[in-house]
Amino acid sequence: MSLALVLTVVVIALVAVLAGRAERHPVSGPLAIPLVDQPAAATASCRTLDDALSDDLAGLARRQLVGQTEGVAAWGDPAVVLRCGVTDPRELTCSAALVDVSRVQWLQLSDIGQTTYLAVDRPVRIALTLPDGTGTGAIQEISAVVDQVLPARSVCDGHGSVVPARG
Repeated sequence: MSLALVLTVVVIALVAVLAGRAERHPVSGPLAIPLVDQPAAATASCRTLDDALSDDLAGLARRQLVGQTEGVAAWGDPAVVLRCGVTDPRELTCSAALVDVSRVQWLQLSDIGQTTYLAVDRPVRIALTLPDGTGTGAIQEISAVVDQVLPARSVCDGHGSVVPARG
């Protein structure tokens, strides 16, 4: 193999590694999060969850937030956003299809360009919004944290009604 070919391969590999790092850990400024109704954001459950969250989520760096940030965390760009203490959407019923990820029951709500998962079997409702193309690492990691720090509970009572979040 010629020296020029070896150097070309090394440069291409180095560029690929650096591009991968830049994609996984983008340099981003403070992020303004749109307001969402989060009546239970100040509860002990949300504070416990926030204290357990990492500065890194599935290879994405945690973002600095501006504005109303209680009960909110974000990572990466485009941002993966976690909101704790949100209200129940109309889609949450006792017959809704739930997705189990690491012992946490999530209601999947798809929208253009993103999917929001709502943890429905904990004392508070937790919304995790993933931009399209994010992959499953973020929800797997968040599920592990939620399962570790917040007790599971029934989504519905014995009469077919959703059990309200209590914080």
